[in-house]
Amino acid sequence: MSSAPAAPAHPEASPADRFAIHCEVLRLSAQPSGPVLLVQFLLDCGVAALFAWQYSVLHAGIWIVLIAITTAYRGFFPQHLPETLTPENLPPALRLHTLRIAVHEGAHGAAGVLLFNRADSTAQLMLGLVIMAMTLSSVFSVSYYTPAMQLAITLLLAPVIVMGLATGSPAMMVLSVLGIGLLAMVWKLVAERSRQLEENIGLRHNESTLREQALAGLRESQQAQAERLRFFSAANHDLRQPVMAMGLQAEVLRHQLDAGEDRLTVQNTVAALSRAQQALEALTNQLLEIGRIEAAADPITPSAVALAPLLHEFARQAGSGRVRVRCPADAAAWTDPVALRRILGNLVDNALKFTPHGRVLLACRRRSEGWRIEVRDAGIGIAPEAQDRVFGDFEQVGNVERNLQRGHGLGLAIVRRLAERLGLLITLRSVPGRGSVFGFVLPAAPQGAPLAPALVSATEIAKGTQGATMLRPGLAVLVVEDNAVVADSIAALLRLWGASPRLYASAAETLGLADLSTIDVALCDIRLPGEMDGIALAKELQRLRPDLAIALVSADIDDTMQRVARERGWEALRKPVQPAALRALLLRAQG
Repeated sequence: MSSAPAAPAHPEASPADRFAIHCEVLRLSAQPSGPVLLVQFLLDCGVAALFAWQYSVLHAGIWIVLIAITTAYRGFFPQHLPETLTPENLPPALRLHTLRIAVHEGAHGAAGVLLFNRADSTAQLMLGLVIMAMTLSSVFSVSYYTPAMQLAITLLLAPVIVMGLATGSPAMMVLSVLGIGLLAMVWKLVAERSRQLEENIGLRHNESTLREQALAGLRESQQAQAERLRFFSAANHDLRQPVMAMGLQAEVLRHQLDAGEDRLTVQNTVAALSRAQQALEALTNQLLEIGRIEAAADPITPSAVALAPLLHEFARQAGSGRVRVRCPADAAAWTDPVALRRILGNLVDNALKFTPHGRVLLACRRRSEGWRIEVRDAGIGIAPEAQDRVFGDFEQVGNVERNLQRGHGLGLAIVRRLAERLGLLITLRSVPGRGSVFGFVLPAAPQGAPLAPALVSATEIAKGTQGATMLRPGLAVLVVEDNAVVADSIAALLRLWGASPRLYASAAETLGLADLSTIDVALCDIRLPGEMDGIALAKELQRLRPDLAIALVSADIDDTMQRVARERGWEALRKPVQPAALRALLLRAQG
């Protein structure tokens, strides 16, 4: 026996919500109702006794036996639902529930035939009224599932209606017609009551879901806040170390100069200052890069990248032959070249730091899904229990003393973030004392795809200035910088090199006061006060002096800004600017 499909709980509810509502309706309907069944059975016994006295003991006895059997079946053998309801087992459970209800109410409806007295119109009317009363009571006590209830009241009322219309007295015929109206009304009442119940269940379910989502969101927020606090605590710790070192070394230098210490002693102190400054710059650059990755500030633009030249470039940068390359000459991957360079740069840097002796191998091999690149080292290795956390922020295996010369534990964290943006899986194989292998697979570039232009590294740029070592005396350098401390520092360094700095604090001041015809090189900070920033100023300077060498100098220099500068023939230096990089820029500018 199959049941009719249930009406949707909510027209706009999702299938998952409707499924949850129907599960709850079935659970409510299948709950044991022993007291209700007992009271109903006692009332049935009274009805059977009345009709046994008024009509037939045999017929009343047969009817009450049917009622006793179905009542005992429902009371002592309740429907056991699956522990977990699923879209597969819910429909059979609903059909079984409908069948159980139909059998029980059908037994009650048998009174319309067994207890129908064709010879007594008064008994007919009494039976009709009793069964109508049973119908109304069943609406609120039998089930909450609409198809089961509609079938049950039909089986309960239909027999007495048919008997009344077929063989009843005129008064019973009228009552039977009223029974048809009652049946239609009760059908509608059942559907309305079930709809309201399902709406209430749906609201409760939605409230529960929203509450669970809110709690999950709160837990995620608390976890993210804890991770953020740990991140900034570690960053604060590592930032303070070079700052403290610089402050202490500056004080030592001041005393050494006052005491007239020898040149070698002063140079050692200056070298310590420089190392602290380099550690501070490296950390701030890494923190900035993490921020840009998480903010998705740099768009991912896949293109065909030649792998062999890129890997050989990293080997040349390492110097001393410490990095070897094994890569087919025709290897070309489809990925973002800037992000790939960052990933490889951090992996190679990590391998070199933790490989005091031995070499690092950059290997590239063909795989069915693309090109597999591996960075293999023979370093200290990583214990199995530590391999899951090496990609975390400020995590450093083998550097518990937090030696800043061995980094800050952010290189692999940057690799993890970039790999997630590219959809790459970074694998790690490592044995303590025998080295580590970091690897990932890049999709192969489509046949005939044009190769992306090679990115020029700072090392390659510096090679172009090796032939010239001295700045031209009196080289006129326009410095547009609103930070007085930075401007004075740049000016002091330029004068030390024999150049002639011209300092201005804004674009308006520069365009209003500077004699551009005497300027050889322009250094423009990007963030300037007023309506015109450094980029707009550089464009205006280029319009007024097409032959003027221009460089953007800012902490906001990124790959996009580098590309803009190259397209316009400008240079770009990221703050904090290294003296060697600034000198190389000026050497190139003077020709």
